[in-house]
Amino acid sequence: MFDAALDWGIRWRMHGLSSSGQRHSRDRVLVEDVYRYFMAGIRAAVFGGDGERLTAAEAAVPWSRRLFFWEGYAFGSSGRHAMMGRAGNPLTRFPAPGFRFMFWTGLGFWNQAGKPFPRMSLDPARWTDIAQFDEEYPLILGGSAFAVSALTASISKSRLEDIPGIRNDTTDLDGVYLGAGRSMWFLYTRNAEKLAEVLDAHPDHGQTMARGLGIAITLTQLDQPERILPEIAALPSAYWTELLGGVCMAFTCLLMDDVRAAEPLAKFPAPLAGLIANTHANLPAYDGPGWTTRFEDAVRSHVAMWNGLEPPAATAKPEPAVAS
Repeated sequence: MFDAALDWGIRWRMHGLSSSGQRHSRDRVLVEDVYRYFMAGIRAAVFGGDGERLTAAEAAVPWSRRLFFWEGYAFGSSGRHAMMGRAGNPLTRFPAPGFRFMFWTGLGFWNQAGKPFPRMSLDPARWTDIAQFDEEYPLILGGSAFAVSALTASISKSRLEDIPGIRNDTTDLDGVYLGAGRSMWFLYTRNAEKLAEVLDAHPDHGQTMARGLGIAITLTQLDQPERILPEIAALPSAYWTELLGGVCMAFTCLLMDDVRAAEPLAKFPAPLAGLIANTHANLPAYDGPGWTTRFEDAVRSHVAMWNGLEPPAATAKPEPAVAS
């Protein structure tokens, strides 16, 4: 009975999300396909159980949509955890084969889109068993920012900066605007004019939003990678550096979240192949505390070698980031 009530409540709260704000989108099919697997993950969390049944549910998801399935699962499991008043945190019981980053964004999505249902507490005392909680906390806020923008079909500074849990105006606020940038692709898919207009309207955070936009452009088109860089090229060159940074971040998160993705990524065409090779070279440096700083340094160093959207000349071996 509880599961049925939770399922009804989620569907009631999420009703229309897949088409929210789509009047400016030029590819609703893409958005609806992502939403389909996100919702499949939610229902797996509410009804799917674990073990063989969950394995079978994931096996039915194309590799290019597994991230969104597990983000949806995190949304549903966070909601279930909060509504049942359980102690601790749901990541401890998260059954995914990786996908920690998508867990954070799914949790943040629940905390904002799940209203008026209970939020999942972000009290550090509940997360002491998760070593990455503090460093990766901004990803939770990014998930909440995505929800704010998707549910209101707008990018509103006042709404974004009113999200509960923002601890500082540096890394946390960057997390918020990174999530807002991801939401832009879902609101204004393939609408370069509208995307540029919104980026230009936020001069204080437009570059961070561009990076989030680059993440979404990449992760939603893993099944058609030849479209990734042309979508970026259609946007103003002032944002290309951060858009490319978003592509790097997307590949990094994908390879850290889902080791199985390495095989299909190996078939991606140039120049994306170079970005993927650089990501592989740097992965060992992203183990342990402080990895986000090392990641930022590695991305900026690599993207600085590009001439606009022209990649650097091929080298014998990508230069890895240095672990400290």
